[in-house]
Amino acid sequence: MDYEQLSKFFSGELTPEEKKSLLAELEADEELRAEAARLKNSWATAQLTDAPDDRDVARKGWELFNNRVQKERTLTGFQTLLGLRSQWRIVAAAAATVAILVAASFFTIYMLNIQESVTAYNTLMVPAGQTTHLTLSDGSEIWLNACSKLVYPEKFTSKTREIQLEGEGLFKVKSNKKKPFIVKTGLIDVVATGTQFNVSAYPDDKWVSTALIEGVVKLQSEINTQGFELKSGQIAIYDKKEQHITAKNIDTDRLISWTRGEYHFDATSLEDITKSLERYFQIVFEFEDEALKQRKFTGTFYHTQSIETIMRVIEASTPMQYRISDHTIYIK
Repeated sequence: MDYEQLSKFFSGELTPEEKKSLLAELEADEELRAEAARLKNSWATAQLTDAPDDRDVARKGWELFNNRVQKERTLTGFQTLLGLRSQWRIVAAAAATVAILVAASFFTIYMLNIQESVTAYNTLMVPAGQTTHLTLSDGSEIWLNACSKLVYPEKFTSKTREIQLEGEGLFKVKSNKKKPFIVKTGLIDVVATGTQFNVSAYPDDKWVSTALIEGVVKLQSEINTQGFELKSGQIAIYDKKEQHITAKNIDTDRLISWTRGEYHFDATSLEDITKSLERYFQIVFEFEDEALKQRKFTGTFYHTQSIETIMRVIEASTPMQYRISDHTIYIK
């Protein structure tokens, strides 16, 4: 343990990389973490005492501590450190009792924040045309659709189980009523304790949707903090422009069929269909006639089909034409 580095950490002199390394070391060793807490109390006392004379004494004591650490680092070990800390107590004894109490309270909160700050997060990005499945540390399972991004902790250490989603995911949440599972999309938070639901939150879509397969979920936003509760077999659609939620009954099995490589469209606009196809086939659509974006199509496609086959089916049942050039499909 580099105690000089620890003192620099308390005074804010470490680089972000050095801070991250030190926090990881403290997190891994309970004894070192407890020792750091005691040293932090001394440092905080030097910063918080109001009397100028006491502050000078306290700071000189802290400087003395650092000097002795540098001289005696070759004798490292907690016995040496304890002796140095005893000298520090004598030098800092003039500091106000109130300041000591404040420092102790401050560091109790500070160490809690340290433990949260060293929580390791993973970022999973699913490329176009792919889907993936993963299991979180609590046993919850997630299926992610193409062009999705998930940020999640290696372990859930706080009072809630929070993850961040961009894209589409099917969630099968392990039940824990004392520790809610929260999917954050930036606009809507989906809160559950143990249930199965589908969330679609692509940044370029005009809406965010949540479909409940089983259990209970509540939707929350900055506008509606009380929450909107869904029933099984319902989908809630949040309109980004209107900032309004509507709900209706749906066939949830058809909705989550994307996990099986099937894509169902039920009176869906060509604009939304082409966005989905772009994610599945790594291709770009250009509408030469903007009015065609609102044309509706109903049908089912499969992951094994080619984009040419799918476009021929859409063209046969919808008044539109298409042409393919390189990786772009033009619709008119």
